[in-house]
Amino acid sequence: MTAPVRMVLMLLVALAGLMPAGALAHPLTVREQCHAEASAQESYASVSLDPRRWTCSADNYSIDSEVVFIRFRLDQTSPLPASFVTHAATFARVDLAVLDRDGTMRSLSYPEREARHLGSGPVVSVQLPPVTRNSEWVVARITGPWSKTVVSQARLDDDPEGTGWDLGEIVAMAMICGMLVLPLLFNGGFYVILRQQYVLWHLVLITAMLLQALVGTGFIHLIADLPTFAEGAVSTFCYGTIGASALMFTGTFLEPHALDRAVQRGLRLTAAAVFGIGAFTMLPFNALRLWSTLAIYLAMIATIVMLVTAQVHAWRRGSNLVWFQIAGWTPTVLVGVWRIGCYLFPAGHPTDSIVPYELSLAVEVVASSIGIISRIVVLRRERDDATALAQELEGEARRDPLTGLWNRHAIEARFRDLVRDGFRTMAVIDLDHFKAVNDSHGHDVGDKVLKAAAGALVFDADTRAIRMGGEEFLLLLRGPDSAERAERCRRAITTRVAAGVPGLDRMVTASMGLVEHDPRGALQADFATLYRQCDKLLYEAKRLGRNRTMREKMTSFAPDAALAI
Repeated sequence: MTAPVRMVLMLLVALAGLMPAGALAHPLTVREQCHAEASAQESYASVSLDPRRWTCSADNYSIDSEVVFIRFRLDQTSPLPASFVTHAATFARVDLAVLDRDGTMRSLSYPEREARHLGSGPVVSVQLPPVTRNSEWVVARITGPWSKTVVSQARLDDDPEGTGWDLGEIVAMAMICGMLVLPLLFNGGFYVILRQQYVLWHLVLITAMLLQALVGTGFIHLIADLPTFAEGAVSTFCYGTIGASALMFTGTFLEPHALDRAVQRGLRLTAAAVFGIGAFTMLPFNALRLWSTLAIYLAMIATIVMLVTAQVHAWRRGSNLVWFQIAGWTPTVLVGVWRIGCYLFPAGHPTDSIVPYELSLAVEVVASSIGIISRIVVLRRERDDATALAQELEGEARRDPLTGLWNRHAIEARFRDLVRDGFRTMAVIDLDHFKAVNDSHGHDVGDKVLKAAAGALVFDADTRAIRMGGEEFLLLLRGPDSAERAERCRRAITTRVAAGVPGLDRMVTASMGLVEHDPRGALQADFATLYRQCDKLLYEAKRLGRNRTMREKMTSFAPDAALAI
């Protein structure tokens, strides 16, 4: 038996041992269940006189009013109810009344803090006044509900302490929690090794999902007894954290060329807004009662829209890693749209759909974890390739002996592989008036200037620096900010030369021609094509006064098929 299977079985055994004795009972059936809204000043007697105010179907739930009445007409063939059970969401108070056929009424009142939380589902229960075979109605008056589910999930139960989920739901949610725990441990190990941002964001994502699952299922009460509002605040904060970390994970996980700057900025801004909404709506302000849940659902909509936008964008740019995102997030997006629709539209039945939702999150975590493992394999391969390439290029034939940079032969031989890896920006840099330096100070000083200039050119995972010959250098870059990075290198040449070669009678500047090859087009540019275009732009920069950059983006599209006939 594998370690993951053992951990899941241990969790199931632990949960089974902690469940209350009546946890597997079923709710009672009633002849009729209706609900009506009312103001704080209205009584049940006045509201019951107007049949038009009552809805006796499982739709059109609303919490726009301060008070919601729910009445149950008892079925005399069913066991007598002993408790009132509803979803564990915030409310101010619940007043319960039992009405007999002869007009006798018995009542009890419970503030939120006296409701009993169950560990076998996201429910709370309170005990009913005594019910007899002469009883006809049970009426619940809920004051200040924060969520429609407090109304839509209300029911009667024959257990005095109330009952939660059945065994199937308990086992399913225990397994889902186990599915979340394992990737949390694995990603913790990944971050220790990689120290990559996307692994950290995935850790935050899984942690928020697991905490939200524990709160949303009620399993948290097997560990600690949280008050209802604190439970709702934690759940709301987790929703915001899940959305924000999912967006940040997407922005950092995909390849550098997969998302342009506008999409990256959109992911970051949406993440900040979603997290802010989650943090703000958890505050205990009664003014937020009508808007708290709605704001969270609107934040979910923004998260879904931005995730889909980023995935479509990355797919169009040929990302390989985006398929892990698509496979992981598609179930969650579908379930999320369903939940949002059920909440926003009156005809929908506002159900929590907890098991499908949590299962979809677990699927996303598993898919993303597989994607991270794939990314690790790719990084390892790239690292091995880079090591092998560095060893190969140590020979004189591949490396410029003066500066230590790659030479032209090395870059031309591997240009196509670099383009496939996302290096689609080329910049040609030429030192201004370098001949005057040689003429005034000699070739020894000129060589020092070339070495200092080469030292200003970055050579890292997203940048390749090459000496083309003489005073000319070339950069190949990838990533959404490649042009800005190339410009920083060009400007750094002047500072590096001034610091490294004292005694010059002039500032050494550089001109640059830069071309971005747009991957959305059909252009299959080879080295010579891009180099020629960069050289033209470099010449233009020289003609316009030197110490500047000329930049353009090359895109080519296939002819329209209809016009080509």
